Amino acid sequence: MDNRTPEPAPAHAGTAAASRPRANDAQAAAAKILDAATELFHERSPASVSLREIARKAGVNYGLIHHYFGTKEAILAEVFRRSSARGAEVVAGADDLDTALGQLGRNPRAYARMLAWAILDSDTSQVFTDETPAVTRVRELIEEEWARQAAAAEAGSTEEGSTEASRTEAGSTAAPGRIPDTGEASGFDPRVVSATAVLAVLGWGLFAPFLIPAAGLGDRTEGDIRDEVRALVARMAVAAGAPVS
Repeated sequence: MDNRTPEPAPAHAGTAAASRPRANDAQAAAAKILDAATELFHERSPASVSLREIARKAGVNYGLIHHYFGTKEAILAEVFRRSSARGAEVVAGADDLDTALGQLGRNPRAYARMLAWAILDSDTSQVFTDETPAVTRVRELIEEEWARQAAAAEAGSTEEGSTEASRTEAGSTAAPGRIPDTGEASGFDPRVVSATAVLAVLGWGLFAPFLIPAAGLGDRTEGDIRDEVRALVARMAVAAGAPVS
């Protein structure tokens, strides 16, 4: 998803130089609306937030809401586009899956709560329509891990094949307990794996107040648990790419 800010209606009078401040003012007003909406949507369900309340908090005329966005769903969609773009910036420089998940899972409760409210109370067909750059980056990192894993397995298989050939020539049998590697793919779709990884990280951010006492984890800090969850999710995501034997 991109980080688009709605463009104002074209001016019909004045020179280009004169219209530039108007364009800047319009973009600033649209940004104020999105900032106000984001803050309100973090506090409670979008269904309980009115457009007039958003305009009031943003300090803009109510008519600008309709001029730039039209509907609350359009505002909500733009709020998530901005959040997605920021998330993409956060994970863009991550070199491995564990780092990316750690960055996405840093204090995710407000975002996870807003996301849950939007799913429960909004028309998601108008809010979530595009691929998310942050989730796409997680998928790319998973695919990179799988590729490294496959390369290492191939190298190991080549080395073991040479050893087995030597043993056969010497009249020995295959090493006991060894499971042949068929080389078949895991069958897991990396898009599903990346989505599940993000779900686990955000889910813990949202449900930790329930899960910690429910699992008897009261003797540990939430940050410590979150780090372990991230490491566990990263390990499972990588393991999902192992060839089926």
